[in-house]
Amino acid sequence: MTRTTFQEEANKLRAKLQASERYVPITEEEYHALQVRQFCELDRRAQENFRPDLSRLGLHESELQLTWKAVKPGVSDGDKARVEVEERYRQGYGMIFLSGTYGQGKTLIGKILIATAHRDGKRAAYANVSAVLDDIRLAFDEPEHKTTELLRRMEFWSNRDALFLDELDKANDTAWAQERIFELLDKRYTLAIREEALTVIASNGDTGALSGYLKSRLHDRRFGGILHLNGADGRQSAPDGWKF
Repeated sequence: MTRTTFQEEANKLRAKLQASERYVPITEEEYHALQVRQFCELDRRAQENFRPDLSRLGLHESELQLTWKAVKPGVSDGDKARVEVEERYRQGYGMIFLSGTYGQGKTLIGKILIATAHRDGKRAAYANVSAVLDDIRLAFDEPEHKTTELLRRMEFWSNRDALFLDELDKANDTAWAQERIFELLDKRYTLAIREEALTVIASNGDTGALSGYLKSRLHDRRFGGILHLNGADGRQSAPDGWKF
């Protein structure tokens, strides 16, 4: 607010106050200090009432405080994956494919990654690949501007600073789904090359269903490559009473 505008507003307020029996004259400096305190109080209330958009983040509120310490060594191959993903996160970019059997902590690591990125103020999201496809497909439910909505939804998933895609092996194998997966992963690979974003993909299978073009990119060891997880099932080998 310029000084002229401030003076005009101050004069209007004084005029209103003077019409009140409770009017007490104040200086311009006192009025300005009062206004600053009011803004601070409004900001404090806004912070208290803030809730992250968990529907887009992909996490439950109880998972927002997850840290890397939640992955226990010796339970499965999860700690091996944790080391690689945490290092790439600190680096700020990369593309990692976590391939392995059940109970390797892949989902837990994904949620830790996104919770950490969210706390660091980064654009982040966790989702099953099938959920991503469902979200993109909703663009066709729009009564108009379907192409614009499709591009908007694709841009959301493409432009996260950190993106964890879970259960790639359970994704729909239709031509449309494969085309969307190809488009998304190709864009994420480009961001890794530019050192702008980190993508972690998890699957209980290998890359067999993907095109050779995408397989080659996922094998690129400069950005993380493929990490095979074949340890014991953590759900069965974890100590009694263990919680993350």
